[in-house]
This record gives sequence, C-alpha cells and structure tokens, in this order.
Amino acid sequence: MKIINKWFTGIALVCGLLICWAFIPKADDPIDKLVTSLQKWTDTIPQEKVYLHTDKPYYALGDTIWFKGYITIGGRHQLSKLSGAMYVELISEKDSLVQRLKLPVTSGMVVGDFILKDDYHQGSYRIRAYTQWMRNAGEDYFYDHTFLVGDVAGGDIVAKADFSYRDNKGKKVLTAILNYTNDQGKALGDKAVRYEIWADYKPLWRQNGKTDALGSMRIVIPDDIKQHPEAAYIRTILQGSDKYPIIRDFPIKATLSQSDVQFFPESGNLVNGIASRVAFKAIGIDGLGINIKGNIVDNDNKEIAKLETLHAGMGSFLVIPVSDKTYTANVIFEDGSTKSIPLPKVIDQGYVLSVYQPNKDSVLVRIHASAPLLSSSVNLIAHTSGETVFAAPVKIEKPITSIWLEKKVFPTGIAQFTLFNAAGEPLNERIVFIRSNDLMQLDIKTAKTSYNSKEHVQVDLEAKDSQGKPTIGNFSVSVIDESKVPFDENKESTIFSTILLTSDLKGYVEEPNYYFAKTGDETDKALDNLMLTQGYRRFAWKELNNTIVTKPQFPAEGLGTVFTGRVTTLTDKPVPDANISLLALRASAVKSATADADGHFYFEPFFLTDSIKLFFQARTKKGSDKVKLLLNSMPGIKVNSNPNLPDASLNVHSSLKQYLDKGKQEDDAYEKLGMLDKVHRLKEVKIRAKKPDPLENYSTQWGPVVPEGHADFTFYVEPRDEYPTPGIYLQGLLPNVIFTMRSGGMVPNISVYLNGRRLNLDETVDILNNGGLDVEDIAKIDLLNKFNSLIYMYGKEPCMFIYTKKGYVRKTYNPSAVNITHKGFNKVREFYSPKYDKSGANLKLPDLRSTIYWNPYLKTDVAGKTSFNFFNADGPGTYKVVVEGINAAGELGRQVFRYTVN
Repeated sequence: MKIINKWFTGIALVCGLLICWAFIPKADDPIDKLVTSLQKWTDTIPQEKVYLHTDKPYYALGDTIWFKGYITIGGRHQLSKLSGAMYVELISEKDSLVQRLKLPVTSGMVVGDFILKDDYHQGSYRIRAYTQWMRNAGEDYFYDHTFLVGDVAGGDIVAKADFSYRDNKGKKVLTAILNYTNDQGKALGDKAVRYEIWADYKPLWRQNGKTDALGSMRIVIPDDIKQHPEAAYIRTILQGSDKYPIIRDFPIKATLSQSDVQFFPESGNLVNGIASRVAFKAIGIDGLGINIKGNIVDNDNKEIAKLETLHAGMGSFLVIPVSDKTYTANVIFEDGSTKSIPLPKVIDQGYVLSVYQPNKDSVLVRIHASAPLLSSSVNLIAHTSGETVFAAPVKIEKPITSIWLEKKVFPTGIAQFTLFNAAGEPLNERIVFIRSNDLMQLDIKTAKTSYNSKEHVQVDLEAKDSQGKPTIGNFSVSVIDESKVPFDENKESTIFSTILLTSDLKGYVEEPNYYFAKTGDETDKALDNLMLTQGYRRFAWKELNNTIVTKPQFPAEGLGTVFTGRVTTLTDKPVPDANISLLALRASAVKSATADADGHFYFEPFFLTDSIKLFFQARTKKGSDKVKLLLNSMPGIKVNSNPNLPDASLNVHSSLKQYLDKGKQEDDAYEKLGMLDKVHRLKEVKIRAKKPDPLENYSTQWGPVVPEGHADFTFYVEPRDEYPTPGIYLQGLLPNVIFTMRSGGMVPNISVYLNGRRLNLDETVDILNNGGLDVEDIAKIDLLNKFNSLIYMYGKEPCMFIYTKKGYVRKTYNPSAVNITHKGFNKVREFYSPKYDKSGANLKLPDLRSTIYWNPYLKTDVAGKTSFNFFNADGPGTYKVVVEGINAAGELGRQVFRYTVN
C-alpha cells in the first residue's frame, strides 16, 4: 500500500483508518497502483515548461524583440537539464510562420532576439517556444504568447472593427462593423472599400463597398466561415491620401454564436442534500469574459442564491440542492437582455469533494457523502505535476469527513485532488491553486528615486530564498520608459503566470497576471473561481490507467547534433558493417561510423554553431558503393491556430496609440538630424508585396503552369544564409500540406510537380531529401487545393508546383550519398546601451529609446547580491525595472521597481 504519510497532517480519526487499511495485500492495493502509475508517467515523460521574458509587452515594425527563455521541469520548477535546444517562432496573425530560431540551452536557459522587419504588417503576432521533448505532450503545452505589433509609418488612416450577432430577416447573423477615420479622428465617409474574407489561407469571398457618413460599413460574415476555422480574417483595402492602398487585416474572433454562460458544480455533480459551490463562467462572442448578474430559482420560482461575476466573467455561489427540484439561473447581461439557463441535474446520491484554504499555512479537504454511502471506503490522492503529495484511503463514517494538510508540503502552483472508489476509478476531482512559501524574495534599490535625462543609474539587486537566506540566482532585467510603453499589468505574461498557472490549465486564461499582480482575499477568490471553471490539462486518470507508457516519439535534443540512419542494399536489405563518412568542409570536420547488423548507424553528437553543408557517403565493408544511404530526420511541425485568439486586437492603432505617437515623434526628430539608422521606417519608402517574377526568370517549364494569381497559396523562398533540405524546410510553411516519412525521406501528402513535370515517389524523395534540389534553387511554390478548378488539368487532386531559378541543373542521384544543409544554432546579438560618460559623447543628440536597458545574463553571488548600470534616455518619464529569474532550487522570483526621470 502506498501512503505518503511523511506529508500527512490529518485528524486522528483518519490516522486510525489508515492503520485498518494496512491489512490490504499490497498487490491489491488501489492506492499503490494509482501512485505507481502516476510515478511511472512522471519518470517516463517528465514535463518541461517554457517561459520567455521579453523586454516590452508590445512593439512597432523596426523594433527588436529581446527575450530570455527559462525551461523548467517537474512540479518543483527546477531548471531543466534534459533539453539542449529550444525552438522559438514568430508567427503572424494569419498563423503563418515568419521566423524560426534554434537556440542552444545552457543550464536550462536561452537568449535570443527577433527583428521586426519593415515589410511585415501590423497586427497581433505570436511567439511560440518549445523543445523537441515537449512535442511528446503536444502543442497545447508549448509557450504561446500573443502580442501587438504596430506600424509607426502606417499611413493616415485608422481602421477598427467590432463583431456582433444581429438580426437579419429573422435570423441572427455574424456581422462586422468597420470604422475608418484619419489619424486626427475625423470620420472618412463615402470611401470605396474593397474587402475580402480569408480562411484556410485563401480568400473565400470578395466584394466592394462604401463607408457611410460616419466612416462605417457593415459586412455580413457568411455562415460557411464556421467550416473554415483556420486563420479566418477580413482584409480591407482603401486608398490612402498618398494614393497608396491601405491594407488592414482583422481576425474574426467571434467563435461563439452568442454569449455563453456555463455552470460547474464543485468536483463534478450537484448531489441531493449536500451543500455545494457552483462556479460559472460567462463569455462573449469574442471569447472574453463578460459581466452578468441575476439569481438562482427552483421550480417553484423561489430564489435560493444571487448571481454576480467577480472577475473575467467568473463567479460562484452556494446551493443545497434537493433531488425532486430543478434549478434555473436567471441571467441579466450588461445590455439589459436576459436569459434563463437550467443548472446541471441533481443526482440522488454521491460524493462532493471540497477544498478550502481558511488559513495561510493549511489546506482543508472535505469529503461530503450521501447517507447511503456512509461506511463506504474511498481513496484520496493529491499531486502537483505528477509529484504525489498525499495519498491515503479514507473510511466514510460521517456525512462530512475532514482532512487537514499543511501548505508547506505543496509547491506553489496547481494541485489536483482526486477521489477514487475502492476499485481505483475516479469519482470526483478538484484542482486548487496553492500559494506556498517557496518563492524568492527580491529587493531592488537605486540611490535616488528621481534622476535626470541621460544620467547614470546603478541598480542594486538582492535575492533571498523562501527562507530569507541569500541565494544565487539567474535573472533577466528589462528597463522601459513606461510613459512611452503603458500597459495593464494584469494582462502581462510573467514567469509566475506562465510557469505556475497557464502551463497547467486547459483553454484560454484571460488576464493571467491579475492573480499575481496584487494578492488578497478578492484575488484568491477569483483565482479559485478560475480553478473551478478551467480543467487541469496534463492528463486524465482514466487515460493514465489505460495507457501503456512507451518510448517517447521525440527524444530530448542535446547541445550536440546527432545523425542517425540506415544503409541498405539497392533492394532494401540491411548492409551490416557498412562504413559511413561525414564531411563538413566549413567546420573542417571528418567523422566516420560503422553500421550494426541491421544497417543502422549513429554519429556521436557534435556541436554546430551555425547552419552548415554536410556530405554523407556510405560504402560496404568491401568498399562497394552499390548501397542506399537513408538519413533519419525529425518530423516537421505545423503552425497551430492561435490558442489565445481573444488577446488579438481588432484595433491595433488605437491599442498602441501612445506608443506609435511617441514613435512618430522619435522618427521625426531622428530624420531632421539625418540619423536615419534609428528611424523605424522611412516615410518615403513604400513597401509593396513582392512583384511576381516573370516566367523567363524561372527554369524552363516542361508542362502546364499555374497562371499568376490563380494558385490557392504561393510561397516565395527568400534568400537566406542557411537552409536545411527542402523536405525539412517546407514542413509547417505550406498550409494543409503534411509531410510523412516514406521510402526513406519526408514527402508531402499531395502530388509534386518540378518545373511542370510530375514526379514519382522516388523522384520526390530524391528532390526533397537526397540533394537533388537545394532550397536555394527554389524560386517559388504554388499550391492548388481540391476546390480549385485548375486541378482537373492535373489528375483531379491537390498538387504542389515547384519552380526553380533559371540555370538550375538537377543533381545526379547517387543513392549512396546525401548532401544536406543542417540548421545549426542561431547567433545571439548583444543589446546596445549608450554610455554618456565617454569622452566625445554628444549629450545634445536626442535619445528617445523606449527600452532603456536589457540584460539576460544577470546573476547574484553567494551573498545574493549583484548590480547593473546604464544611462537614462531623455525624459520626462517613469521608468519601470522588471527583474525575473530562478534559483537552483526552482524558486521563482519577480520584482518590479519604478523611478522617475526629469
């Protein structure tokens, strides 16, 4: 029997029951089986989490996103030693991959940056970060953060959108209300607007319209949009005053047909005669919480409880249900409309598992049971991220059985309490957020509270562990001018809100930092409402009990690159003892490996600091080249839909108005001084979509081609310094195209044409994987989906057209050799901070930076102390210093400090 009694702090009655339970044979003990399954899951697939600390909450085109990543593992949040590489992706609001970085992990941390290029569009972007090991748990567990990117030189037109369901001939239809003004707020009436509704990466509807006298126009969204959930948005095109078209994209955030209210009885069910807390969640069509109020009545219309939201559309109330009665919530929405919603049905008998935190140092668990269930036996398990904190059998002899637990045995974060029957089947579940005393205590000080422009500032940091002792910790620090970058701290993504909260919850969490910015009784109650309405997402007990833990599909990736594969005969039989050579000219590296009895080979890990061309060659033991060399590759990963779509903005310009206005002032000042390298975007430079190259710039086409503009998706390969093989590079970049391993290479799920000629399977494998085509040889790719009428010219099936650059000559296929360009680690740039104490520094030049200082390498010494220094920019302003980090024990820390600049 498994009893975690070293953490048990219960009442004497329960202790006595545990002694009685000890006579159950270990082999039949359901507690032991459950805890063993949980431990096996934890040991086999330990869960990594990722958090990125960025220098600012939002940006403008031309800015650099500076970030530091922290990778933790397990419920105690220690820095992970498992993975040696992290992937960080910049994704547009159309769910298109814009940039991807591969960064080396050192002691569980990474450092990197993205440059927001001038030819990007403003909108709601995402940063997604993960390790290969995290792919075993799925994309739901990746770090995925939505933020806004504005355009300082975005023209003189401001466009915004709002979605609602309106009556149209007796039917509720989704309607977008678009509004256009100039940058002074004056309505743009009687303006011609062309709009397109896009979904699944292609335009589905196009139409022309006009704004009314108030600068507004109404667009009815077809019902068919629900069949195309991927990256649905409206694109509008309107002529600006400079005769250049102003293009604005608005994500279609309306995922619900109407406002929705759901009710969640604590631990699962309403049980006859047992007092229960019922939580509720009200969300609007845009996925954000809405305020409601009302009451709960029984079938005799007698009021039994009041109803009112506390935060983000959530609240709770207490009810003692009776089985022969039904209950209804009479809901009043903010606009005065009403709705009656039945509560979940009351069951005759059962258990209710309640968890309270009445004191700062203890947790009270209460098991309520119906009268027929008295004298029954149940099992209770509490764990955090797979670490069992409490596990014990409980004899139910009274209507309420109470168990007290000490908070100090729980790490800060989400704890899952589950009640099982004697057979080990889950009956009730409750998740609870527990605040333990296990966070670092950070103290930030400056010599003064007020400084002058361009004055030198030294900031002292002192870190103590949860016991108040000095601690060595790794930190990142950002200093921003908050007068230029204002932001609601409740909406911030922090190391607390990510590692402790959202990484373990199902679904979207609105304003996650609200639960950490300020603590108190109201915040704790709101946090408990969140626990009652959101599901724990790491695993389900039934799945855990029925799942055979197998070898993970995606092994942890180390700092060193590993190459594996197989050598076969030309008829696909293994070649034992084959000799394989690896040559990397730029790295001056020559390595060799020998195949085993089944033809499999393995090269010892070696570090690649940059993308590099590699050549592999295989020979038999006797030196013959009549063999096939097959390299293993990691399956690509697609870009998923935005899990935080409610955070996307329908009015980026207004959301970032203060930041963009300051950016315009900054650009004007720099342009007057000829300091064009500091300007976000030059006003006279007009960025246009890439003009299609004429067909004569491509290789000769040996068959029909897709007419320009008639493809469902066109992808241009931009010049870069490094490329993997096409079969790896294209994964995740082409919508609805899935690559799988076939015949020793990654091939797509659609037909492939190269310069107008259809390829067979072997040719496709050669072209995409074995060096028959380098990525830099590709000019563009056209995709035709199954709805495109042109596919009748190409076998009536979806297909991919690859156009190569003029002068391309296909490489001769040699099955015994493989050429690849392997993606190594991206280089890390250093943040520049001016120094005004140097001789020759011009103090008269304007300094209008919004990010004043960024340092991802801050570390405290054995005394828990360190300091950093920088020079202010021009004031006036309020500067915000944010320090985040972690120590060796996994204790997290975050502190915010402000001072003024005159």
